[in-house]
Amino acid sequence: MGFTAAIRLVHDDLPLVPTIERCPGVTLRLEYGTTIDGRRLQFVSVFGDGDREETGAELEDAMAADPTVSDPTRVAAFENRDVYRVVVETELEIVPDHCVEYGMFVFSVTSDAGGWVARIHLPDRDALSAFRERSRERGISFRVTQLYDSAVSDEQAYFLTERQYEILTMAYYADYFAVPRKTTQDDLADRLEVSDSAVSQRLRRAISELIAATLENDRTPVERG
Repeated sequence: MGFTAAIRLVHDDLPLVPTIERCPGVTLRLEYGTTIDGRRLQFVSVFGDGDREETGAELEDAMAADPTVSDPTRVAAFENRDVYRVVVETELEIVPDHCVEYGMFVFSVTSDAGGWVARIHLPDRDALSAFRERSRERGISFRVTQLYDSAVSDEQAYFLTERQYEILTMAYYADYFAVPRKTTQDDLADRLEVSDSAVSQRLRRAISELIAATLENDRTPVERG
């Protein structure tokens, strides 16, 4: 059955790492990538909890100054994220293409404090060793942060930023969702030392992400009366 691992990869020349370092309030998630006419194109989802226009301007400035990518272009905007396309200008790969030969499957790749975290499925430890060896040959810091049997795990069907997870957890245990409600948004804002508006935005985006994932994965036909 294999196993699932979360691996933290850090190197200054990995794609978009300079942007990640300049924009700590933004979380990036790699999406589809391809090569056209010798150019490596990468689509990236951007999740943020602050003012969207302000965050977007800061992010685009960081991308424009990032030597690992070029031609950053926003191609789509959704309620909880924006999607950008960039041209990759560095030879370093976050997850080397040749690792596919070992049967490795990538669930997700998300930014994390100056680097990337890849959540992957591996058929055996030989595949993990090949990934580690390839990364270290390129000088990339490689650290396994989680490793468990795939039989007791499944791919996450949703994605929450760290701040969204924090506010949902706090709200739940403070009985914000209880009936009657025992905590207000003002109370949560005071605990987090942020504005009531920031709490509202994080809650709505987090709940929207969970609802969207639930509806997307619910394949049970609805009975109509």
